[in-house]
Amino acid sequence: METRLALTTSYSLLWGTMQPNRLFDQLKQWNVGKVAITDRDSLCGYPACREEAQRCNIELICAACLTQGSDTLYAFVQSQKGYEKLCLLLTQRAQDPSFSYLPSLLRESDGLVLATTSAVLLHAFAQKNLLVYAAITPSCLKAVQTARHLALPLLACDDALLLEKEDKEVHRILRCMDLHKTVGSLQEEDCAAQCNVLLDPDQWNQAFSCWPEAVDNTNLLQAYDPFPSSLIFPEYPVEDAAKELEARVLKGAEVRYGEVNDAIMERITYELAIIRDKGFAPYFLVMHDIVQMSSRTCGRGSGAASIVSYCLFITNVDPLAYHLYFERFLSPSRLDPPDIDVDFAWDERDGVFAAVFERFGIDHCARVANHNCFRLRGAVRETGRCYGLSDTQITEAEKKLFISGQKDLDDPLWQTICRIATKLEGLPKEISMHCGGLVITPKPVHCYAPLRLSSDGYPLLAWEKEGTEMAGFVKIDLLGNRSLAVIRDTLENLKEEELSIDQRLWHPTEDGPTIAALEKGDSMGVFYIESPAMRQLQKKTGRGDFEHIVIHSSIIRPAANKFIAEYVERLRGKKWEPLHPRLSYILDETYGILCYQEDVSKTAVALAGFNEADADKLRKVIAKKAGGEKLRVYRKQFFDGCKANAVSEQTTQQIWEMMLSFDGYSFCKPHSASYAMVSFQSAYLRVHHPSHFMAAVLSNQGGYYRSQAYISEARRMGINVEGPDINTSRICYHAQGNTLFIGLMAIANLKEQTRMQILAERRKGGLFFDLKDASTRLDLCREDWVSLVESGCCDSLGRQYRRSEQLRILLTNAERTTRSDQLELFAPEKHIPGQTRSLVQVKHTEDELHREFSALGFLRSYHPLLLWSSYLQGLKRVRASELSQYVGRYVNLIGYQITQKQVMTKTGESMSFVSFEDETALYETVLFPDLYQRFYPLLSSLWPLVVFGLVQDDQGALIVEVQHLKKVGS
Repeated sequence: METRLALTTSYSLLWGTMQPNRLFDQLKQWNVGKVAITDRDSLCGYPACREEAQRCNIELICAACLTQGSDTLYAFVQSQKGYEKLCLLLTQRAQDPSFSYLPSLLRESDGLVLATTSAVLLHAFAQKNLLVYAAITPSCLKAVQTARHLALPLLACDDALLLEKEDKEVHRILRCMDLHKTVGSLQEEDCAAQCNVLLDPDQWNQAFSCWPEAVDNTNLLQAYDPFPSSLIFPEYPVEDAAKELEARVLKGAEVRYGEVNDAIMERITYELAIIRDKGFAPYFLVMHDIVQMSSRTCGRGSGAASIVSYCLFITNVDPLAYHLYFERFLSPSRLDPPDIDVDFAWDERDGVFAAVFERFGIDHCARVANHNCFRLRGAVRETGRCYGLSDTQITEAEKKLFISGQKDLDDPLWQTICRIATKLEGLPKEISMHCGGLVITPKPVHCYAPLRLSSDGYPLLAWEKEGTEMAGFVKIDLLGNRSLAVIRDTLENLKEEELSIDQRLWHPTEDGPTIAALEKGDSMGVFYIESPAMRQLQKKTGRGDFEHIVIHSSIIRPAANKFIAEYVERLRGKKWEPLHPRLSYILDETYGILCYQEDVSKTAVALAGFNEADADKLRKVIAKKAGGEKLRVYRKQFFDGCKANAVSEQTTQQIWEMMLSFDGYSFCKPHSASYAMVSFQSAYLRVHHPSHFMAAVLSNQGGYYRSQAYISEARRMGINVEGPDINTSRICYHAQGNTLFIGLMAIANLKEQTRMQILAERRKGGLFFDLKDASTRLDLCREDWVSLVESGCCDSLGRQYRRSEQLRILLTNAERTTRSDQLELFAPEKHIPGQTRSLVQVKHTEDELHREFSALGFLRSYHPLLLWSSYLQGLKRVRASELSQYVGRYVNLIGYQITQKQVMTKTGESMSFVSFEDETALYETVLFPDLYQRFYPLLSSLWPLVVFGLVQDDQGALIVEVQHLKKVGS
């Protein structure tokens, strides 16, 4: 069987074109026995190629192509020492593009076999009496003469870049993207010197027929696999990690439970035994250290099923109380490492990473990468740029291709662009940093994998999540969560008013008013359950207890829509039978519907006789949308197993379809329970401390809605909204009593240093008492004063003036103060802020309100529809708060758009769910494909719309089926 060397894949970013799956399928068809992938200065594709090689039963030689100026040097790994050497070299090059491989390799290359076509490099190694092969390729035989002269062995190398000749145009487009050039400006030296096509066996044998020794030498290379059989765990500096872990868990159990009864102790003992036997104790100790580095955390994922995690305060949901399935996390038969994701307050996470690197050492820590691949739409856009098209031209074509659904364009140039873009789809484009992935290692990380540097200077693994896990690393996910910051800031704001919540006695899941609010879908601002779809589900079910929120957090996934409707009907009383008697004990709590990821595994075990390991693999294949051969194999195993257990084919098919609804986005129950706990804490604060909660939501931003929506909701909740004000506003939003004060952060175009200066001056000299005082004490540019005035921030200093006059006074006095070199000898009499003045407040003009809206994105005291009041006069319409009276009838509404979600139908057509509001309430609408095609341009504007549609009762939640849209006033 042949050995093929020096193949370049698409993991030579913006250079290579061959995707590993297609490449290895071809090699398998040709009965190739061994192959070396040599991507340029990189091993980032090694895990993906390793997986494909194993699938095709082909031996894989770990290798790379090292670029040395205009020359290249192939390095083939033959031992662990060679692998570590290569990882170090690639790390040094990635972190310093000027780094030269040659001096290091001339000093030592043990464990590596080197080959090159370069006469310069061959002479360099020969002078040091180091073994190097003279590489010959089908298109480059120049090394033969040098090899004869230096008595060096030959090595047959494919040096293949393309799977088929037509891929050369893809290579050229990739080079244009990398160099930011167009096709017309691309130079010959910008591309590969030889765009060799992968030869079939006959062509390959013919190409090397004159040099049989070169072919024979390919078989001397070993397919050394550098990935360890054991997991790569961080070490923990204690004599006995298992004993240390047990001591910490028992101490934490006393805090969590007060009294540790037999059931608790039995579960702790069971889990600790598995953790000890698998050698995972150091991992849990590390995680325990990490969660203490921040104010609030939310451990989630399958790890939330562990009582050990709960007693270490890594997670916050009692797995005994909520019957969480520990074996989804760890079991004696499970080979995967433990996987605990931990959320931190979004603005504390960077500090946590810094603390982790300091605690465990920067050489022993690295972030995990993302491999960002081309998507078709982006590929079309970037290819169009390579052909010199403007963004406007590309956008017009995009609308035809991706929104109007036009399958082809008549223009020959666009036909070429689309053809190339289709080939680009799925190719790796760039490497970025995973949002939270981290590894900690006993030896320096570069001993296990090549490293890069992230944009913010962190050591970065070359591999993404799957590759990292394949390499044996135990990945830790430290993620940012804005809602944890919302809870933190709400509690801190309450402390200012001497309102304190004892965390040990806080049980929001048992609070009646909180449950009642969630039953009605009153959850704007509440973590994870504030989206329109989730609020609608809450209204449909009328359930706000913790157990149902856990179900809803998991069942509301994109592929499960038809099962959600069935779930609601069953919850509301529809009679149902288990899909199979063996599933009744598994699915009773979810009304017979597969809801959680582990339901897939449990079903495979119960009905088809899967073992735990295979059942978990099936879950992963479905969750990752792997499809293809893997899914076919598991489908056959599932159907055969069900048949052997006398499950009817109809029932098997029905269950299989439900299992496939877990493709892509889905949760396990421990994860949903962890999120639901954060949801309940948020909901409790919204119900009992609404002004403080909404202030924190607005301060931390990043919610499902724009600020205007939260401001409107605050007013609907009966909260007084004040500011922004130069004397009372902080940078962030805050609350006092039932009043929410808008923060200076809300003012567009106001510089951060200006906000800081205002607060610093207030601390130093007290509150500002009039416009002249403010302009004298603050050193601001004209643009800052404009932003402050237009937002109404200075109204309290000059209510008798229109805002244009306020600005004139501020700028005139500021200019006069700047010209003066002396202090005023006589300061004006100061008024005490808040003291009653005999001034007439000037009503804002329409122009002032428009400028206020531009400055803030909302109005301080009114709903934005006020800006269109002249158009609304005399318009016959129904208020959103009255919709329940019009079910089954057509209505006219005014719609100020809050959010929209575009989805694809089964037939590939676009439709949209849009949330609107008027002065009275929010309401939900749907635009089916034909209507969406007509009206989608209107949804890209903030201009309010006249919405004409049919009011429907969708299982207890109202939705308006849109029939027509138009701009107000048109």
